Amino acid sequence: MISSSQPRVAKPARAPRSGVLSRHPEPGEGSDLRTVSQPSELGRTTVLDPSLHSLNLLRLLCAAAVIVSNAWWVGGYGPQPAFYGIRLGTAGMLGFFAISGYLATASARRSPSFRAFAAAHLVPLYAGLVVAALVVALGGAPVGALLTGGHYDPHAALTYLAVGLVVLNGASSAPSIGTSLQGNADHLDWNGILWTLTWAVLCYVVVASVVFLLRRRAAERHAPVVVALLLAATTAVDSSQMFASGFEPERTALVLPLIAFFLAGSLLAFYRDRVRVEFLPAVLAAALSFAFLVTGLGPVLTALPTTYLVLAAGSHRIAGTALRRDISYGVYLYGWPVQQLLAALHLPAFMPPLAYAAVALIAVWPVAFLSCILVEQPAQRWRRHRQPRRNNRIELAATH
Repeated sequence: MISSSQPRVAKPARAPRSGVLSRHPEPGEGSDLRTVSQPSELGRTTVLDPSLHSLNLLRLLCAAAVIVSNAWWVGGYGPQPAFYGIRLGTAGMLGFFAISGYLATASARRSPSFRAFAAAHLVPLYAGLVVAALVVALGGAPVGALLTGGHYDPHAALTYLAVGLVVLNGASSAPSIGTSLQGNADHLDWNGILWTLTWAVLCYVVVASVVFLLRRRAAERHAPVVVALLLAATTAVDSSQMFASGFEPERTALVLPLIAFFLAGSLLAFYRDRVRVEFLPAVLAAALSFAFLVTGLGPVLTALPTTYLVLAAGSHRIAGTALRRDISYGVYLYGWPVQQLLAALHLPAFMPPLAYAAVALIAVWPVAFLSCILVEQPAQRWRRHRQPRRNNRIELAATH
């Protein structure tokens, strides 16, 4: 970070000291992001230091994996392919949570207060969610009813909107909007991915609370220990449930693994300066992840080694793969509704699942792009412009 005593220098942007990320990229941010860390060239030894642009790419791949996997369910093709019980969409959601845990913790450690942290994260995230819920309730559902010959229920649309606005999809069943999905393989759920946001918000609040509460007690050095204990407790509870009933990748069974991956990303953020990105640790992490899956002990036990592999991949700069504009959140939000509308057009009847998934990916890209530049980035700019005015009011009050 350049000190105030130095003269202002025009672009290009410089990386801050010690490779610390200058700020956390919110879902949907992109065009104004700069590479603020210096990842290694491929093959060189380095500490864990993923660049923002690389993480944009990884999050986009995770969101795309969810769409590809959901094609089997939304398109009515039958059981989804799985690798030792882990579907591609499950892997995408777990990866998304792992990256979010890392970035949220890095951001919380830099933020001056919990309020500033919450504003930085919740403003763009919630703005994207609100607009997505409105688009589905007031736009997608009426169109779906026209395509399927079903009935659009305005009161049900308001209920759907209310549940989404209070971020309760993960704690209750998603309300249907009349019979607007009549004839589709999934004739009830307009956006079956929103339930994960309930648990994402909870994870953000828990991790940030640990950081800020211990900071107030001058015990911030104990924060990674608390996160590690939370990860251990989550793993123990999930493992006990798995041994009791067996692992089934349904929504309720995925809650603890999602939390575990978020906490694993958080833990690695605390120790990023000590974690080495080398060939041997990567092989060991891959072997552990594979062993846990093969023996039926996954996915929660794979959280730490798999998250290490994801963040290690982001620590290497590979030419031509970094993304400056992050549309992953939009892809994550709109993938399922787009697939439902394509199913209403009967596309699954004329093409195999991978082709249907490819069409959905192509169709969701412009929607996600518009969400990024018209909703999430303006919300982030509004938050950044409002924050200096608030700081000025605080300084003015302090002088009187």
